[in-house]
Amino acid sequence: MKTYEVIKEEYVPCTGDMLPDRREIMELELESPAMYVQDQYRRERSVEFLATEHDGSPVIEALLEGGRKHRYIFSEV
Repeated sequence: MKTYEVIKEEYVPCTGDMLPDRREIMELELESPAMYVQDQYRRERSVEFLATEHDGSPVIEALLEGGRKHRYIFSEV
């Protein structure tokens, strides 16, 4: 397991703002950032995951119904 600083950003389409509506910072011990994000959305009817990297760190976006988007940025501690 590795320790990550995780930044979770939540975007709501109705605000029309390109900045996150909510931001949360956590420190977590994870085996896989991708599995962690997928586990968060097991109860969602429709979700699409997009995985990229920014400066060598995993970035995973969960695109939800209604245009909602949650972005997770992982930095190894």
